[in-house]
Amino acid sequence: MKKLLFTIFSFVIAVTLAAQSSDLVIQSEAGKLYLNHTVTAKENLYSVGRLYNISPKEIAPFNGLTLTSGLELGQPLKIPLSASNFAQQGTASADEAFVPLYHIVEEKEGLFRIGQNFNKVSVNDLKKWNSLSGEGLEKGQPLVVGFLKVKKSQSALAVNGLKKIGDAVKATPPVVNTTPVTSNSTTAPTTVVSAPVQTTVTPQNTVITTSAQTDGSGFFKELYRQQSSINDGFRSTTGSGAIFKSTSGWQDAKYYALMNNITPGTIVRVTNPLNSRTIFAKVLGELPPGKENEGLLIRISNAGAAELKVNEKESKFSAEVSYAKS
Repeated sequence: MKKLLFTIFSFVIAVTLAAQSSDLVIQSEAGKLYLNHTVTAKENLYSVGRLYNISPKEIAPFNGLTLTSGLELGQPLKIPLSASNFAQQGTASADEAFVPLYHIVEEKEGLFRIGQNFNKVSVNDLKKWNSLSGEGLEKGQPLVVGFLKVKKSQSALAVNGLKKIGDAVKATPPVVNTTPVTSNSTTAPTTVVSAPVQTTVTPQNTVITTSAQTDGSGFFKELYRQQSSINDGFRSTTGSGAIFKSTSGWQDAKYYALMNNITPGTIVRVTNPLNSRTIFAKVLGELPPGKENEGLLIRISNAGAAELKVNEKESKFSAEVSYAKS
């Protein structure tokens, strides 16, 4: 029994890490710093708060929610960075760790300007954290600009944490996708990258457009190509699909999926064989146990199903799924 519980706990930790390790790029809106988080299975405001070491009382109003608000699988959340969970100096206590947070260098940005934008951190600190010998930067370069302070006993993110701020960061930085991203907003947005794909911070109700969205296939198309190029194996299979409800994907074309025997974070290409429409979806985890999922190959978010022209009222539909094997 203990072995079973340990296995389940280890799986939960792995899924959480895979889903959230790519979201440690600091974003800014109206002068407020935050991180993006995508809700995974069984998460609520309190479990998300523990992951990022911040009270649900801060997360809820930052997202226009109440403490009693339920969360949906695939729902995007903004995690505020405040004095309780954001640091740029100090030594962690025995039960804490400092997790590197990144900024993606924009065109013509220098260390001094970046430092000023992130609590006036010094150029010397930026150089030390990023093992830079000079001050030259390249557009799209991931740069450590601060640290998320988390509790080791409560946050799976702590495995990538440091004991003391000041040493060079050895954690693997985000993978930068240089594909141009545009917005239909008339106000020039601030471009950031949430590893490993590029996105754009825009006002809440602005629709983000990308080359992938133009053909309806979704935000993760370019990442699918990247994963395909770095992995030797490739698999394609056919089976029954079903739908789960999510608030994500209707505005930003970020489609999500649940699928067994596949690494969370993998991008899958899902095709409706009845009309040849295709989307690209990020796998959040496995299908939950239960009769409703017996015999299913995949579940996709309802926004993705709508793009495939699948009727949400249908209990099952035919799906062709392809993905790179890691």
